[in-house]
Amino acid sequence: MVDFHPFADSFLDDPHASYRALRDEAPAYYLEEFDCWFLSRFEDVWRAEQDLEATTVRAGVTSYQLLAPREQREASRQMLEEVGFVALAGLDPPNHTIARRVLSPRFLPRASRSLEPFTREWVGRFIDDFIERGECDVIGDLAMRISVRVACQIAGIPLSDADLLADMVNQSFSRNPGDETEFEFGASPLYAYLIDFIAQRRRQPGDGVVDLLIQTELGGRALTDIEIASHMSLLVVGGTETLPKAFSAAVHRLWEHPDQRAELIADSSLIGPAFWEALRLDMPTQMLGRTMTRPMEFHGQTLEPGQGVLFLFASANRDEREFENADHFDIHRRAPRILSFGHGTHRCLGANMAQMEGWVMLEELLKRLPEYEVDLERATRFRSEFFAGFSSLPLRFEPGARLGP
Repeated sequence: MVDFHPFADSFLDDPHASYRALRDEAPAYYLEEFDCWFLSRFEDVWRAEQDLEATTVRAGVTSYQLLAPREQREASRQMLEEVGFVALAGLDPPNHTIARRVLSPRFLPRASRSLEPFTREWVGRFIDDFIERGECDVIGDLAMRISVRVACQIAGIPLSDADLLADMVNQSFSRNPGDETEFEFGASPLYAYLIDFIAQRRRQPGDGVVDLLIQTELGGRALTDIEIASHMSLLVVGGTETLPKAFSAAVHRLWEHPDQRAELIADSSLIGPAFWEALRLDMPTQMLGRTMTRPMEFHGQTLEPGQGVLFLFASANRDEREFENADHFDIHRRAPRILSFGHGTHRCLGANMAQMEGWVMLEELLKRLPEYEVDLERATRFRSEFFAGFSSLPLRFEPGARLGP
């Protein structure tokens, strides 16, 4: 019998062992403590994510929101809506549809292609910063610095503030000591910065996502500064925090499989599929979810209105019913569908941008540090029900020459 708990040491130590047991024995698992369901199989998550009539995001989508008591979830929802603290991920249609339509042109494939030269230039600069040392932290020295600059470029935030924003983002996911489910999310330094920045852009308009949001109306009215800051926070945090985890996972997997790394060095056209496979196998965001608004049945179990449901994306991405030899890293797999960016109406807006950034960083890294070694003894990992992956991944390599001045 499966004994699953999202805060148990056994789960935090080895989530994939728990996921496998859930998929095989209890694919729709209920925890009365949280009045919440957990779906672990690929097809179930794929189906549930599409059903906008049976679920709502208004009560939150994260584990630290949905694993709170129902009364607390409802009170939190009402409070956030009253102050306008609702980002794109917390909107149901039709408001979600309107807001996404406004933002989506900045995230389409052509938009990501237009930012490729910008990304490649900065990757080269940051590799120059550490290539003579013969070592680096591929997250702190490269991936985080790239992801926050791309996010700033899209948002319209000055690049001179990029490292400041990265520090603020790192502060946004601190858990209160002794409290499993409460986070200090939406940290005040980031919101204070965004509120000031929005006020400045109202006085001096520019050409970024912030300017689109200033001009947007929902429900026949303009957005408040707090509402705009909520959307901007999602863009900055989502664009900065997740990609470094996914990229470091790819770097680690290629080190574990030197034969596949050699294939990428010889044929750069395989880099995109390799990054896609790393996204599948080592998805950083373990779970997101919704609240039920009408009954849905999975495997003889009925999910009732008002109950939470968490989609175990990292489990679904290794479901043997969807992927042959699912725990194996294979750059030739080319899976037609994965859940690393979600699915349906709420699919990650930045999916195209994230793939472009990962591809460019891998290509440049393999060009200049082809024989890198991972220093696992000094690597650090997240230990959370929400995020998994490396928080620091040191590399060693033969020192090289700078390409820039």
